[in-house]
Amino acid sequence: MKKVSTYLPSLILSIFLVLALFGSLAMTIFDINVTAKKAKALSEKKELSSKVITQLNKHYREQAAATGIPANVFMDNISEEYIDSVIDAYIDGTFTAMKTNRSLNVQVPKNPAMEEALEKFFGDYADSIGYEKNEAFYRKLDNTKTNAYKNIGSCCDVFKASSLGKHGLLSKASKLYRLRPLLTFASVGGAVLLMLFILAVNWKDKRPFLYWTGIAAVISGIFGTVPSIYLVSTKYFDSFSIKQPQVFTAYTASMYRLTEAFMAVSISLLVIGIALIVIYGVSYRKNKRIADSTHSAPEKNEADTN
Repeated sequence: MKKVSTYLPSLILSIFLVLALFGSLAMTIFDINVTAKKAKALSEKKELSSKVITQLNKHYREQAAATGIPANVFMDNISEEYIDSVIDAYIDGTFTAMKTNRSLNVQVPKNPAMEEALEKFFGDYADSIGYEKNEAFYRKLDNTKTNAYKNIGSCCDVFKASSLGKHGLLSKASKLYRLRPLLTFASVGGAVLLMLFILAVNWKDKRPFLYWTGIAAVISGIFGTVPSIYLVSTKYFDSFSIKQPQVFTAYTASMYRLTEAFMAVSISLLVIGIALIVIYGVSYRKNKRIADSTHSAPEKNEADTN
């Protein structure tokens, strides 16, 4: 293994292999976990709909004095199932925007029960004060419905894709997201290619291939495991300054899920690397014993002859 003709190329290739393995782990985890399906599952698991309802209830109670509309006119007709459907609509819209590099375009699902409650409230109030139901009346009613849907949509946009779009960040994220299959293929393919190069360099004696590949896997595993353990153990993402509970939960839970997944595969890679090095060590010692016994055999025979 220490021949310059094989040692130096193997060393250089293993350094590049460390980077390739680390990159392939990161891209694979990103590709698998950053999907609309995973985001919806996270929303359901973390009960984001209940957090949204709490925020909406707080908002309408605070606004009741200014608008004259009791909070229950809205909230009695907003269920968790409905909020789940709005959250899902925004998640689908966000990923569609990233896939197509277009502006976010989400239609908040209609809520007939809420609209009917608003119509009844406006009608009853107008009747109680003798107000004529003219064009201004219906314009005010329509504006109230429109603002209700806007407010519901804003609260249900748990990843704040609308804000990201306004600041141009969604477009930047779209470029990376659309490149993810290519980047994943390139990183994984690069790692495999580097391992084949190491095998080719050590073609006459293939055992060092286990050593160099194992070393690269161990180092990559350590690079992935140590920072991940730090981020999870210190609850680093809890320091995010986000006021809305549903948005805070959506982002921090997503970051912890990605970090924990990356930590798990990094630990697996570390274990595989150690196993390869152990296999190499066992193979090396076994081969050395065979070589020593082969060299000592002629000497013994020569002594017996004398």
